[in-house]
Parts: sequence; structure tokens; C-alpha cells
Amino acid sequence: MKKKYNISIVGQSNTGKSTLINYLCDKYVSAESKKLQTTRVNLYNSVSLNGMEINFIDTPGVSLQNNDLLSTSMKNAYIKTLESVDLLLLMIDIDNIDLKYEDSILDLANVAKTNVAMLINKIDLAEDDLSELEVLKSRISENYSLELYFMSLKSKQGVTQMVNGICKILETKPPLNNKNIIPVNQKIISMQEIIRGVIIELTHGEVPYDTAVHIETHVTKKKIIEINANIYVNKDNQKKIIIGKSGSMIKKIGIESRLKLELIHDKQFYISLKVLVKENWKNNYILLKEIGYID
Repeated sequence: MKKKYNISIVGQSNTGKSTLINYLCDKYVSAESKKLQTTRVNLYNSVSLNGMEINFIDTPGVSLQNNDLLSTSMKNAYIKTLESVDLLLLMIDIDNIDLKYEDSILDLANVAKTNVAMLINKIDLAEDDLSELEVLKSRISENYSLELYFMSLKSKQGVTQMVNGICKILETKPPLNNKNIIPVNQKIISMQEIIRGVIIELTHGEVPYDTAVHIETHVTKKKIIEINANIYVNKDNQKKIIIGKSGSMIKKIGIESRLKLELIHDKQFYISLKVLVKENWKNNYILLKEIGYID
């Protein structure tokens, strides 16, 4: 029987957490974007690596400037995983300046006695200037006693070494938690986030930040999965953008979402989308709970 481990991936927005998950799963399962709040809730994906079954938890990239209820739930999402994970992968990129966010994460991990490794992504941006990487390595080593992995998910530099490295770390101890920690509603939440990821890809400005997707009904049939979902926005003008001229944008969102979901689930999808204006939804506890952003 394969050993089963849980690994949580944390880091600031746009460090490459979702890109890493998609790479390890060898398919698109988590939305990728340079925009903040691309991932808003813990997403779980199981992968087999080096004879071990590993459940990777893609956690929200936390914006420290936002204080609404949604942002608070995002900040809390990764905290609740610490006591049940075998390894915490803390991702940064080479442009990281002050490491204040990382300090707070490591303090929490220390309290929970969680094993931590640091992944430094986007080393391709350093081009041929290796001195920049050496300076960053020295700065990190002075402050932390961690396994460090320098890599680029774009160019694939150092990725194999990182994968082999984290597997060796896991091999030193038996799994911490043999229980299944994946929530029962994870499939629905994942579908919602895939649709929202498509909205992020296709729209601009403030719309991606002010949008949420809630699947109202979900029916799985023999050959097709039928979904009826609401897209929530803050303002009327955002609704107009999502719908588009003569419904062109909402149609495109539906088509792109269907294609991505069919690729992930290897099944046909029917998706019906409705756009609703709900002011200040980011502070609406009931709605956030219905969507799955709050337990």
C-alpha cells in the first residue's frame, strides 16, 4: 500500500502555487493568473510521486491590505491545515523584498510544529545574473534554517530536484494523518473556482476581484454533469461587463468553463450561468458560507 501524505502550499499571491499544482497534476485543475485572489479557498488534489500518494493543498494567496470577511476567511484557510499536513511548502519568487509575510507563516508553522521547505520560484527572471540568486540565498539562510529549492515553473529549471527533494523529506517520517482531510464539498468548490478562473482570464479591471461563483444545483447523470450557477458581482456595470454585448461574454465564459471542466472530469458538461448584483457580498457571511469560503 502506498503511503499517503498531505502537503500544503502557501505563499503570497502570484508566486506560482496554482501553476505548481497544475504541473504536478499534469493538467489544469487550479486557476492561474497574475491577479490577486486567484485562489480563494483551499483546493485539494492527489498526485502519485515516487511511490507515494500525496495530497497537495493549494491555499489562497493572501492580500494583507484587505480586511473584509472574504480576505479574513482566506487568511484563515491555510491556518487550519497546519496541524494535519506532513510538509508545508512556502513559495516565494526572486522579487520578494522583505519576507514579512513569510515570517508570519513560519511563526504559525513553528507553533504547530510543521515541517517546512521553501521554494524560490521564477529564477528564470534572473537570467544569467547568478549573483542575484546568491544574494537571495544568503539573505534567506541568515534568517531561516530550511531546505531551499530554487526553481522556475516556466522554464522547468530545478523542478525535478525540488520534487525529489520533498519526497526525500517525506520518507523520513510516517504520514502524520491517515484520515481523509478532503472536504465532502470539494468537487463543487473546485468547479466554482474553475468557472471563476475563466472569468479572471476573460475580464479586466476590478471585475475579477469583485466576482464570486456559486453552484446552485449540480446533477450528475450517466454521460453529462448539469450545473446551474450564479455569478455574483458588486455593481450593475460589472454585471454588464460579465454579460457582454448581446450576451457575448457570458456565452464565452460558459464555453471556456465547459471545456476546462470536461478536460478535468472526462465527462460532458451543461452549464447555465446567471449574473446577480449583490452589493458588499465580500462581507456577507451567509453567502460566503453558501459558496464555501467559510466552513
